[in-house]
Order: sequence, then C-alpha cells, then structure tokens
Amino acid sequence: MPDLRQPLRTLRAPRLLARLGAHVAIVGLLVATASYAVATSHSSPSRHGDGSNEGAFSIVSAARGAADTVEPGRSASFELQPDPLRDDPMLVRKSAPSHPPTPAATPVAPPPAPEQQQAQAAPAPPVVATATRSGSLLWPVPGGVITQYYHAGHLALDIAAPYGSRVVAADNGVVVWAGWRNNGGGYVVEIDHGNGFHTAYNHLSSIWVSVGQRVTRGTAIAAVGCTGDCTGPHCHFEVKVGGIFVNPLRYL
Repeated sequence: MPDLRQPLRTLRAPRLLARLGAHVAIVGLLVATASYAVATSHSSPSRHGDGSNEGAFSIVSAARGAADTVEPGRSASFELQPDPLRDDPMLVRKSAPSHPPTPAATPVAPPPAPEQQQAQAAPAPPVVATATRSGSLLWPVPGGVITQYYHAGHLALDIAAPYGSRVVAADNGVVVWAGWRNNGGGYVVEIDHGNGFHTAYNHLSSIWVSVGQRVTRGTAIAAVGCTGDCTGPHCHFEVKVGGIFVNPLRYL
C-alpha cells in the first residue's frame, strides 16, 4: 500500500521555502514596475495624452520605439510669377487660320441634243435572219451514212463520207456562223432558217460560204473533214428549234 503521508512530507521539504521566496520576488518586481509606470504617466501627461490608456502602455511604447517624437509636417506656400519670356515677340509663334482649299470645279459635259437623246433611248433592232422553209430538211451529205445516232450524250447525227465530200444546206436560210469553234466542232457552218430553226455542220475541212450570205436548199456550203475533236471524216449535223437541240431525223 502506498504511504499516504508522503505528499505531506514533500510539502514540508526545504524546497518549499525556496519556491515561496521566488514567487515573492516576482510579485515584488511586478509591483515595482507598475508603480514606476503610474508615476511616469502622471509626470508627463502631455507626452502620453490624458494618462488613461496611453500611460499604461508607455513602457512598452518606449521599448518598441513607438513613443519617439515625430516632427509634424510643415506646410509650404509658393507664389506664382509670370514668365518673363512669354511676351517676347521672338518666341511667339504666329500662325494665321487656315481654310480648306476651294475644290476645283468638276467639268460637266453638256446635255446631248434631243436627236441624240432619242437615238440613245431607242435600242438598235437586233439583226434577225429571215428565210422561207420548205417544210422538210434535205439530206446534208449526199451519199453519206449515219455512224452515230442522236441520243442523250450525242445531240446530233454523225454522217460519214469520204474526206472532201460536199456538204449542202438542208434548207433555205442565212449563214450566221462560218468559221472555227473552240467547243470541239472545228470548222463549223450554222444557218438560220427562220422562226427559230437552225442547222449546224461541224468538223468541216473547208468552208465555202460567209456570214450573212443567203443560201437555198441544196447549195454546197462546205466539204467533209475531221477538224476539232474528230476520229474520222464525217459531218456532225445538229438541228436546234428555239435554241433546243432536237433529233434531226424528225425533220429529214
């Protein structure tokens, strides 16, 4: 069993007196410090205010350097003097007000005469070839045979014949084209037969008519050839009604 009297003996040991002396010394130091602080705050009220709060912390403020006297800011005043060089005529830049230049007059052409106005207003009538059709087309290559018929990928008849064979006008009309075409047709003759009816003859070796020439049914107009996109001598014969390709066999 532990001895219950041991704590009492510990309190009565000589160390108790040493601890008591240390506590008394600390309390005395605190009392002396507080007395000094109170005496200092009452002796210098102007430095620490009214002594209520600032006096209590004067010692701490002094230790940290916060109680150092700060010199109040000074106010400065300046007197403005006029610039003696402002009115110097040598330094004053003289400039006259600038005005935008007057724009030059735009030349205007005189109005046309009444006769010219009437001529300009009335468009020139288009040149329309007129002819009298016979009602059916003549076979365009005498002695020629069909090597390719009209279909969706070939809007004409290919009529083969020996190189240089005659090509004749299929009906009465006026020549509206006689020359080379870059669409693969080579040398081409086109005839307007009136009322929107046209015939065209492609891959010719030579042309015997000219634009504006009036031809009659059966007139020799060119020779069979193989110009342009061609694989052999033949005449690529086209018929257009109102600008639309139609099967030539409907009119031959």
